[in-house]
Amino acid sequence: MTTTALDPSLKNRLTRYLHTGCEVPKYYPGCWMSHKYFEADKLKAIEEALQRGVNHNEIIDIIVKAYKDGWYTRFETIAFALIKCLMVGTPAVKEAVYKAASEVCVTTEEMLLFNKFTRLMHTGNGHGWCKHVREWYLSKDAMVLALEMSRVRSRHGRSHKTLLRKSHVKIPENDHERDAVFKYAIFGLKRAKQLLSKHEETKPIFEYLQKVEDLRVCECAITAASSIEQNKFTLDHVPGHFLTSQDVWNAVLPQMPLKEILYNIQRIHNMGFLTDDSMTTSILLSLLTNSDVIKSSKVTPIEVYITLCNYKKKSRPMKYEKAKVAHEKQMRRRVRQIYDPKTDQWEWNVTRRHPKEVKNWGIDRPPNPEVLVALNKLIDQTWLLTPPTKARYLITLDMRHHMFKGRHFCKNLQVARKGKKTTAKSTPSGSGEPEVEKKESKKHLHAECFYNKHVTPGHAAIILALQILKREHNAKVAVFTDEGIQMVTIERNFSNIEEAEFVLRKANLGRVQLDAPIRWATESKQKFDVFINMIDRPSRYMELDVEDRGGRGPGGRFGPPPPEDIVDHCPVRALQKYRTKGVRDAKLIVLSLATHNSATTDGSHEGVLDIVGVDEHVPKLMDAFVLGQFK
Repeated sequence: MTTTALDPSLKNRLTRYLHTGCEVPKYYPGCWMSHKYFEADKLKAIEEALQRGVNHNEIIDIIVKAYKDGWYTRFETIAFALIKCLMVGTPAVKEAVYKAASEVCVTTEEMLLFNKFTRLMHTGNGHGWCKHVREWYLSKDAMVLALEMSRVRSRHGRSHKTLLRKSHVKIPENDHERDAVFKYAIFGLKRAKQLLSKHEETKPIFEYLQKVEDLRVCECAITAASSIEQNKFTLDHVPGHFLTSQDVWNAVLPQMPLKEILYNIQRIHNMGFLTDDSMTTSILLSLLTNSDVIKSSKVTPIEVYITLCNYKKKSRPMKYEKAKVAHEKQMRRRVRQIYDPKTDQWEWNVTRRHPKEVKNWGIDRPPNPEVLVALNKLIDQTWLLTPPTKARYLITLDMRHHMFKGRHFCKNLQVARKGKKTTAKSTPSGSGEPEVEKKESKKHLHAECFYNKHVTPGHAAIILALQILKREHNAKVAVFTDEGIQMVTIERNFSNIEEAEFVLRKANLGRVQLDAPIRWATESKQKFDVFINMIDRPSRYMELDVEDRGGRGPGGRFGPPPPEDIVDHCPVRALQKYRTKGVRDAKLIVLSLATHNSATTDGSHEGVLDIVGVDEHVPKLMDAFVLGQFK
């Protein structure tokens, strides 16, 4: 069969999936929580390409390039794309896939994740798979392999022991160090020493592995903490029975990168370690303010702000199932607690901790104010950690009241429905017993971002806009008005979140028309490479007069052109007109921060991206899109 070049539309669908997890130009931060995005019928672009006789090397090169460029948000898309090639490809395709897997599976977590998909998709454990696994284990230095295999023993239902046995790895005759590591993974340390301790070169390997095993069976937290400090062990090395020990956390915190520290702040607080005078608080504050730790990380301001908002609420956003379990745990705690009306806190009336209560012993304590201050300062230190794209931006925001306070301002004007039953909730009482009172309203007190409900759309938009404004030399900020847009001047080097919010919210604010920024740039002959619109929901177009809704479908989605007597306000067609008169490769990004019902394009247009909600990967995704990684 003769091979052909990959069709541009299929290539776009493939690159979109590698970066967003969707073949359509839309990014859902929460899609990674569901396995349905990694099912056999997903990623049809590869299947269609191979059926048309496209050169498989071109497809695999795109996947490997996306990994090496580093602009993808999660490794799951890279691994699943390779597995899709395995599922529908010929033997030649499968051989190329396993060769590519050896390039992209660098860390232990990546290798085990790739093998998770091989198991779920039933691609088999043939010669190609065995060769790939053998190459991964034989390509690493023996000491590095010992570090990795002792740190991560298993992930995603795959273990080193299983992979080594299934792949039938053959070790070179005199490579006793590597043989010692493999024997340790399969048989354990005691048996490995019996077989190979006579070889002098295995001594450093066994000494290190012995320290790891000593930590696993250690019962003294102080001894374990000392061992962690001396051997630079990470959190992955810590056995489960020490994960509630404050001494162990004090020892392991300095070994953690800043991203992992931010992820575990709430966990440490829930165990009651972040008190005003604790050593854990001092260590945490020193790491959050350490310039070397900050510069070596790739943390974005929105990631720090999400952590800050979650910590203020004393919880990460939870799905219904987890929220239900958390409520049940809270009710069990209340039986052993008493409410103090002076401090507005629940205090334990027992000193002996039940094993199930250890992880939540301090969950009812208010957030540590010093940690909140440190996180606020950390935001200002992370504005410039991401490199500039050197593109020209026009960022337009909706800064009206609903972006910050949602619908609760009209709650008192609502009339209660007759016959509607009210549900009970527990409230504090002096005796510590829960009392029953009527639930006020289902309306949220604050506007919420999708997938991070503790963050308001207005503040998320301000932070994302400020990050671009502070690092780029050609970026302008505007707000939506009834007449179109109004340019806003914000000092790039001196403005913080509060000052920017004050300037933006005192502007002449009005209703959202998504094509207004592009129309303004066309009329004023301004050149921009990227238009970014940040709103809470595209259905705001219903606020407009009927004659101003032309060219948009139900809910503000993409629709056909209107009749000639009605002005076309479709942002995609406005962008296409702008390209003919302004910048040929101009792009449009629409952030719908508080809704999932967003479709600026039907998927047939290039250079348009919808982002639903917000998470820590959104800044990286926007930069990749601006730099042309989706082509």
